[in-house]
Amino acid sequence: MSFEQDRRSIYERRRNILYLVANYLTTMGLHQTRQALVDETQLTSEFEVCDNIDLDTIYQDFCSYFLLKFGKQPRIVKRTDTMGLLPPGAGSVQRKYSGARRKPLPNGGKSEGKESLLALGAGEEIPSLRITAGMVSDQVGPVSEGPLVPAANPKLLVRLQDHFTSEWKDLAEEVCRDLIRKDLRQRWHQVKGLEGPIQVLKESVIAPLEHPELFVGLAQPWRCVLLHGAPGTGKTLLARTLCSETRESVTFFSTSASTLISKWRGESEKLIRVLYEVAKFYAPSIIFIDEFDSLASRRDTIREHEASKRFKNEFLALIDGLEGGENVPSTGSGNGGEKDRVFLLASTNLPWEIDPAFLRRFERKILVDLPTADGRKELIEHLLPAVRSWTEQEMQQIVSLSENWTGDEVRLACKEASMMLLREKMGETSKCAKIDPDALQFPMLRRAFEQLRPGCAELAQKHRDWSQRYGTQLFD
Repeated sequence: MSFEQDRRSIYERRRNILYLVANYLTTMGLHQTRQALVDETQLTSEFEVCDNIDLDTIYQDFCSYFLLKFGKQPRIVKRTDTMGLLPPGAGSVQRKYSGARRKPLPNGGKSEGKESLLALGAGEEIPSLRITAGMVSDQVGPVSEGPLVPAANPKLLVRLQDHFTSEWKDLAEEVCRDLIRKDLRQRWHQVKGLEGPIQVLKESVIAPLEHPELFVGLAQPWRCVLLHGAPGTGKTLLARTLCSETRESVTFFSTSASTLISKWRGESEKLIRVLYEVAKFYAPSIIFIDEFDSLASRRDTIREHEASKRFKNEFLALIDGLEGGENVPSTGSGNGGEKDRVFLLASTNLPWEIDPAFLRRFERKILVDLPTADGRKELIEHLLPAVRSWTEQEMQQIVSLSENWTGDEVRLACKEASMMLLREKMGETSKCAKIDPDALQFPMLRRAFEQLRPGCAELAQKHRDWSQRYGTQLFD
């Protein structure tokens, strides 16, 4: 390797470490510390950490490698003779690095961000990063777009394995794979025509975080909410949006049958218990289970297996048994119960297949119905901003063509119109030019909507009938 390649490799390694640290601080909700790191090292938005890697994963992989090679866990930190918080100058303590030569820093030891890192040679050491409490900008990326909720739970800084016995560590790590750490980049204003379900989710999760002193006594927040409706109406979209809007203050688990169901006898019951224990450890937490009917079908059928019954009985006990009573305070200001609160959010296309005992434990059973004419119009205008300049008569024709459509079917029709525009552009010239969204015409969008037919009208009516008998009725 040449000298320049060596220098470049060192710079890339140090740059990647800094981006990993910044990403980890964002995940933990330490945004002021992250901003101080960005100001000190001059990190830019030119790069971002890949989806399949993070600092915690690297740490666990190193511990596994060390244990496999040496037969013991590595020591990362060691005790000192002093107690209390780290002193301000702790970052400048001289350490011994293998193969590194200590050299005086240029410019009197002042760091110049990206340029100073690149200027270091192969044998030189990176300057100590000094994260100081200074003036932090109010604009910290997408954080300011979220709701005004408290900072992230400091328990996320503690290793989960330190709080579980060796018997449960593997199960806890398996459950933590369903923990959503990244921002899904979905906001409430992007969800159209679902004001009722949005209001229920806000008063169940966001409002208790903003005003915990109000949710006491009988006004305690909802603990279990079931979303039901035809496929494509936006149930999973609501969960994604809730995860994005609360990622700075709530731990979100998106689990399914593949995580909780095991072929080994008795392990499924352990997994659901560990899931609740981990959720309470990281509380306030949200457990989202999509296609809930696959886990909570009726227990009185002939084909029901004994193992499935044991799993469902354990699940029921955790939701609303003696264990579940710990999640919500009965008296007081409400702050204490918020620390251990676990909110269960489930969605299903077949609510009539769910066991009545589970349905009883869902305090709110919300119908996510087909969008109304106004909701479809808002969705089309959101997906295709060019149609806002069209006449009212043209928009009414498009809206009438989408009668009894789900929100996803409307999205597919709008996507087909965009693809028509793309095909037309590619047929005109061999060069790939940028497509102007304003070039979309009314006949093209009408042809796109005429190609599709509603596929869930009958199922949506069945959901309305079921909601009238068993569901929660939402009134304006």
